[in-house]
Amino acid sequence: MNNMMNYTNGWMGGGMWIWTVIGVLVVVLLVVVITKLSNKK
Repeated sequence: MNNMMNYTNGWMGGGMWIWTVIGVLVVVLLVVVITKLSNKK
């Protein structure tokens, strides 16, 4: 039980910043794609 709690807490703690990085990368990619599409027109 204690081992399971440590695993979940460790994953969530380490997972939050991973999701933040993924979110930032997605936003940057969207901005790049939109600017490229805008330049083509």
